[in-house]
Amino acid sequence: MRAILQPILAEALARLSERPDSEAVNNLALKLAEHHDTAKASGTLAEFKSACQDHPIAKIILEDPYVRRAFDKPRGYAGDAVMLDFIYKPGQVNASPLGTAIHAATTALPNAQSIIWRRDYLARKIALAMERKPTARVFSVASGHMREIEVLAATTELRNVEIWALDQDATSIEECLRSYSDFNIVPFNKSVSFLLRMQIQEKFDLIYSAGLADYLPDKTLIALLRALGGHLAPGGMVTVGNFTPDSHGRGFMEGFMDWSLIYRDETDLTRLAKSALPGASYQTFRDDPGNVAYIEIRK
Repeated sequence: MRAILQPILAEALARLSERPDSEAVNNLALKLAEHHDTAKASGTLAEFKSACQDHPIAKIILEDPYVRRAFDKPRGYAGDAVMLDFIYKPGQVNASPLGTAIHAATTALPNAQSIIWRRDYLARKIALAMERKPTARVFSVASGHMREIEVLAATTELRNVEIWALDQDATSIEECLRSYSDFNIVPFNKSVSFLLRMQIQEKFDLIYSAGLADYLPDKTLIALLRALGGHLAPGGMVTVGNFTPDSHGRGFMEGFMDWSLIYRDETDLTRLAKSALPGASYQTFRDDPGNVAYIEIRK
């Protein structure tokens, strides 16, 4: 695996050093995706990662603060809310000229476009729940900074919604409350284990998890879907997204960002949902950029 990757990485290094642009980063991501799949299938994923991280190109890619934050994991995991804000709220970054150029590329690749699509999709779903009820009740699981609320606020002056926001990261909860103080946000600084044993009686019109499924093994995700399904109000919906096995950035994320996900497609999500909630109805689809599968569950 290392021998196969060396010329690919060397070519990318030369190209980035000469002209760091989105095309160079995109081409590297496409090539790494193919070899990531081979390494995963052959049990050589550790070698794949070390080949990428030991190569001189890793040093310059890590000059991108988006990549660096994923790699360093200051909150214990990649993909934290601060990191995603590099995509949601692009702006000037504290980086070298080369790092700034790479940053502009990585935060605009198809996987990043799927993050934007997800934010807008969730905002639409909340708005629909608000249209159906005088006061809608929404539950955001692993809520992060909830930038979907920012999109929602830009499209309506209505505030007829109560949003329960659950996240294990207290600073993310604090950011939600500070940023969206005109919304009725009920904070829960809790982990997934709380969801699996919670004894609340409330029912929700919309329950969603933007990115939690990417990190949960099948057994835990089944238990989570079962628990969430039990808290749906009549006509309510659970929606969950999961990055797919053919998502664009999988090799780049694994190789340079040390960002590992559990990938699933529409068939996988349907199988797990049927195991969790056998009497429910299910609809699956892929986002427009083509990197995330969604399942909408109604009881």
